[in-house]
Amino acid sequence: MHDGVFFEDHGIPTATVISSEFQRAARAQADALGAKAYQTVVVEHPIQPLTREEVRALADKVYDEIVRRLTA
Repeated sequence: MHDGVFFEDHGIPTATVISSEFQRAARAQADALGAKAYQTVVVEHPIQPLTREEVRALADKVYDEIVRRLTA
């Protein structure tokens, strides 16, 4: 979160990807950094037990959102 907020504050688009388990923590950190409008890209939790193919499927689901944020 710190890096994403830092880069956004300096005009560099970011796409911070988190799993759904960490949404509250990410929101709290963004708010604490004064970035109340900062949004993350959320994928399903958990990630750790997934196969490479399953992780790629998660990435495919959010690919367009990541590209949109990085090119906005």
